[in-house]
Amino acid sequence: MRKTEFEKLADHYLSGRDVCHEYQQSIKRISSQCREMTADCVNEYLKKRLTEVSTITARNERGIILSLWVNAYQTGVVDTLPRGILRIRVRRAATRAWTLDEVKKALDEARKSKGLRMRSGADLGDMLRAWILLGYESGARFGDCWSFRKENIVGEALQWTQHKTGDPLSKILTPACLEACDTMLAKSPDGTILGWVCGKRHATRVMRDHLAKCELPGTSKWLRRSGATHIEMLEPGRARLHLGHRSVGLAEKSYLDWAQIRTKTPRAPSLVD
Repeated sequence: MRKTEFEKLADHYLSGRDVCHEYQQSIKRISSQCREMTADCVNEYLKKRLTEVSTITARNERGIILSLWVNAYQTGVVDTLPRGILRIRVRRAATRAWTLDEVKKALDEARKSKGLRMRSGADLGDMLRAWILLGYESGARFGDCWSFRKENIVGEALQWTQHKTGDPLSKILTPACLEACDTMLAKSPDGTILGWVCGKRHATRVMRDHLAKCELPGTSKWLRRSGATHIEMLEPGRARLHLGHRSVGLAEKSYLDWAQIRTKTPRAPSLVD
């Protein structure tokens, strides 16, 4: 099948960059659907996407399209810069995270699944306990969590390189978390802590069912944002380090539950007795 103009630009863009698999796939998908490198074609694509996805996703895809176009201009592949591209105003909902009591509830409820066996032979209760503790304490993304191996634990520390950014991180784990990891590793056939249990898609369904039993909203992603929120409540400004973000302000904008944080925000003293 003949490649579209944007697919050729995508190949040119990716040939000079080492990007993560997810970003590469996004670029290829968008370039195959946007097709021609004209303002009309791009705007038609963005208007269509606004009826299908959130404004945040649509704006991110707009950024990818502009990156491809500008890169093509800077490398002499095309003669014009993008002009007249639709601007997308993002409407952000307030970020929600679990409270400390809610995270503890999810952890306590995991005990009720103790003794239930999964197809891999893993104990469901042990898996849920390890996942909740590891995801909450490390602040790692789901994909990183599922790839953690015995070698990533050095003493009391969890050390790994983030798949998304390529940046290294290290976290000190609690004795409870280390014990939960050891329990999973004792039965692991390949040295992974969680990855041996099941595929990521099935794991997502397992966690969804568990949270439903706990009567809690959200997904496993809330482990990451909840840990960050609780750290920010204790030590303002530290959430970004916990999350491993390069960008200043990203944690505050997209990951922290300000409804919880404001309960710990200092107030100006009353001027009226």
